[in-house]
Amino acid sequence: MSAYFRNMRTLFISGILLLFIVVQLWQGSNARHTIDGDGSGYYSYLTTVFRYKTTDFKSVFEYEKTRRGLDYMGHYFHEYNGKVVNKYYAGTAVLMMPFYGMASLLSKLANMPIDGYNILFQYAVAFAAAFYLAIGLLLVNALLKTFAITKPIRVLTLLSLLLGTNLFYYAFMHPAHSHVYSFAAIAGFAYSARLFMLYGNTKALYSMSLMLGIVALIRPTNLMIVLLIPFFATDFQTVKQRFISLFKKPLVTFWALLFFMMFFSIQIIFNYIQTGEFILYTYKNEGFHFLQPATWSFLFSYRKGFFVYTPLMLLLFSGIVVLYRRSKFQTYWLLGFVVVLVYILSSWWNWFFGDSFGMRAMIDYYPIFAILLALGFSALVKIRAGKIFLSVFLLLVVPLNLVQAYQYEVGILHPDSMNREKYWYVFFKTDKAFRNVLGSQPEPVFKSLSSYKRLDFFNDMESVSPVWTGNGIQLSGEAHSGMYLAQLDEKNTFSPTLVLAGSQLLCTESAMYISAHLMYREFEKDAASKAIMVYAATNKSNQLLFYKSQNLKQLPDEITNSWRYAEFGMKVPAWNNEVSQVKVYIWNPDGTAFQLDDFAVNIYYKEIELDE
Repeated sequence: MSAYFRNMRTLFISGILLLFIVVQLWQGSNARHTIDGDGSGYYSYLTTVFRYKTTDFKSVFEYEKTRRGLDYMGHYFHEYNGKVVNKYYAGTAVLMMPFYGMASLLSKLANMPIDGYNILFQYAVAFAAAFYLAIGLLLVNALLKTFAITKPIRVLTLLSLLLGTNLFYYAFMHPAHSHVYSFAAIAGFAYSARLFMLYGNTKALYSMSLMLGIVALIRPTNLMIVLLIPFFATDFQTVKQRFISLFKKPLVTFWALLFFMMFFSIQIIFNYIQTGEFILYTYKNEGFHFLQPATWSFLFSYRKGFFVYTPLMLLLFSGIVVLYRRSKFQTYWLLGFVVVLVYILSSWWNWFFGDSFGMRAMIDYYPIFAILLALGFSALVKIRAGKIFLSVFLLLVVPLNLVQAYQYEVGILHPDSMNREKYWYVFFKTDKAFRNVLGSQPEPVFKSLSSYKRLDFFNDMESVSPVWTGNGIQLSGEAHSGMYLAQLDEKNTFSPTLVLAGSQLLCTESAMYISAHLMYREFEKDAASKAIMVYAATNKSNQLLFYKSQNLKQLPDEITNSWRYAEFGMKVPAWNNEVSQVKVYIWNPDGTAFQLDDFAVNIYYKEIELDE
């Protein structure tokens, strides 16, 4: 067995490289969209500095609008003192920078535009994530060694982390996001902190400080990891000795702080060059609800629950039992840290962290969870029943994770609006018929909409209105209310439409929120399954400026001949001088027959920009 694991480092690196190649081949032309979503925001430091030679993100924002859909709002960019700033920190881009340079050089040799977005840059970002994944896993392996975990268990733990969690998805299928980079940085910090607490090594202290600077530069909230430092000691007495030694060696402490600032100061310097201020709070109109943490939903909900989408982590509890037998001090400290971690993350206003596969905010801390997994594995394999249980459990959760990663990538799992019914409707389904059939819940906002001004529009189909068209309205004794309803069918694919123009459009100069609700009735199974609510804004030349839609139905069903309620909610850009006309309507592209009634639209606006 030892001979087999002798070249573990080579095996892991080769395996990750093979996975990288397989995923890129599978993605095919979709690899051109590797730099996408939130990943575009993290990456944009590179194109801003190296392509546009500036610290103002306005040029990148304008370029992004040309390569993204008409619903793009650039939620990670904000205006600040006349410049466009990036709400994300620069750490991810700094770690990507060598790969950006490689893509620039290859683009020049291949006579391709050095625009930061050609296919070579897309591959470079994907390769960067695979590289830092390998670094992170090797550091986790080194960390597990210090806990006396055997080679076979270390390999099993690393494979389980890679294939049984959403780390796989964010390393290979959404590699521009920050999570795999944070995973590697926290793994490096944890390993260095462990060495320092065990041996009091000055070199380990400097390494720990350097890695902490990288952790903070990637995602400053991850500075919470410093709370875990005592856990890496064997007992409280060791912790006391290490911190006393720091007070006795002020020069060493000074150098440790300097190593931390070597990386973290990159953001401070960038902020100053850009705005003249050292510290910026760039998460404009976003924050924490510390008095209302969504802890249960964060851990167990079908929307994004940590244990629901990463059931492998249920084995953490077996590791806690083993750790308790080893060290009560370490157990209590680690549990305290996890409680603080979950409380803070679940207090974020958007507790499910928007479009994401599983609870992505927890990926950063998988190096810590790996310790508990390895301890649990070590105990289970020592008894026959435990070995059988572990084998069966892994054979269930690893394929489930990989199938769900595929489902999320192709649109079978909804990116942010799953619930119990939706989850089981698409459970383990991979057929194309299940793609994009699930509807969205209204998009969340940080502050209550009650504090915003509101424009109300209601169409009960009973009377003529100057702001509503009369598409499909007809007399019926079966209307939801009154005597009239709207019929959508093959001849009439558009509902009565709210049309606002001219003086009806306020010049808000700030982002807005559109809330809508209506009643609908189907006579055949899923007649409205392809219908969508549309918000569209056009300019004076009747060109689309912004277009966004949400499914009318939440999921397919067999309910017919009953009036049912549907609601929508979405953020949209300001009505500025470019906007000439706005429309809100239901579109039924399949031309199937169903009916609508009591269509209400509420438009919320305020001087302060709504959170994204």
